[in-house]
Amino acid sequence: MLRAPAVAFWVSLAFTAAAQTPTVGVFLDFDSVPGKVPVAVMKKEVAALLKDSGVSLDWRTVGENTGAESFDGLVVLKFQGKCRVEAWPENDRVTGTRALGETLVADGHVLPFTEVRCDAVRQALRYLRPEANQGEKQKALGLAMGRVVAHELYHALARTTTHAARGLAKAAESLEDLVAGPQIPFRKEDAEAIKQGVTNQKPEDRTRGVE
Repeated sequence: MLRAPAVAFWVSLAFTAAAQTPTVGVFLDFDSVPGKVPVAVMKKEVAALLKDSGVSLDWRTVGENTGAESFDGLVVLKFQGKCRVEAWPENDRVTGTRALGETLVADGHVLPFTEVRCDAVRQALRYLRPEANQGEKQKALGLAMGRVVAHELYHALARTTTHAARGLAKAAESLEDLVAGPQIPFRKEDAEAIKQGVTNQKPEDRTRGVE
């Protein structure tokens, strides 16, 4: 069941029509200390995947929220579990279909709050070649996290619960494709939906606090 965010989060949202590149503030909240390399790779992958949308991302931690920032849009990313490379029990395997991320919805409206389940995402590392070294695992986890985050940002920024028939906006990807496959791009129309979702906000949505 989806639930409303428990913390108040205040920023100033102000879109300038003359701006060439709308900027979205992305605030990160981790359950535990994440791996530095995976997070850096994640940010780079997300930026590359959203490039065609024309939207720029300004990454912050929730603790860096002063309430004085000004963005054209915002999303809060809550990372559950351990977002770092480490061993796990052999019997802890993903079977069937499992949600790796979820963007909250209330009364039919998509909210700018997304949850990413790192323990499930880390399972993708099982598809690396057995001799993969620590550096390769760190990068692979970052790629997997980035692709999950980019998919959820599609929902949060385009403000839609629908999925595409292909591309990164489709309903499901295999764990193997998250780490072993080539970059999964958004379709042109999905990238445009992201940009339109950010730039076509109502005036009251640009200035109100999200609670």
